[in-house]
Amino acid sequence: MPHLAVFGAGPALGLAAARRFGREGYSVTLIARNGDTLDGLRRSLAADGITADILLADLTDDAQVDIALANLRGRHGIPDVLLYSPGGVERLPVNALDLDADTLRTWLPLNLTTPVRILHALLPEMVRRGSGAVLVAQGSAIHDAQPALASVGIPQSGLLNYLRSVDRQVRPAGVRVGSLQISRLIETSAAQRLYDSGHFASVEPNEVERIAPDALAAELFEMATTDTEVERAA
Repeated sequence: MPHLAVFGAGPALGLAAARRFGREGYSVTLIARNGDTLDGLRRSLAADGITADILLADLTDDAQVDIALANLRGRHGIPDVLLYSPGGVERLPVNALDLDADTLRTWLPLNLTTPVRILHALLPEMVRRGSGAVLVAQGSAIHDAQPALASVGIPQSGLLNYLRSVDRQVRPAGVRVGSLQISRLIETSAAQRLYDSGHFASVEPNEVERIAPDALAAELFEMATTDTEVERAA
């Protein structure tokens, strides 16, 4: 049975991706830091007949990420598809002029160094196996510089460069590495709830276009299972 691992699983994109892949016969591991959230996601998937394992890990903590990776490999081996899609809505982004070096460092783990850590741990064995896909959900600020989102856009732009470079190295061996670049607010997400409550008014005062997580999950499935482009906008 093929396996999907979702790092940063939540009730919007992570759950929708698990459902989409699960309908195609994938078993699933959901990795996040909130045990109650993970339990709820597992119950929701079980109601759809989809088997899901859960692992607790704060994706900003290297030690916890390493433990999660070890448990994932011990229980399921190297996943066939890996999705990195953390929410990271606990704090407001920092604008470009206010972003000093020390503050920027605090935004690096979730947006740059942790996905590099995960890929470095799993990609070599995917290459040896000759198959696999790694997909990362990113924001549109990686291309269209948005001063209000500098603390997120700057490290994610660096991550995109890394993903492009790695894809060039591993695609000849049958492994795909891609970036799904999301410019719209994902319905049912924590970010959507906070936005609707006015939490992000100082960052984005205008109305933001919405997108259903199921639509994004369909994009991810196509990216993982077909020889499609490295990057896709949604």
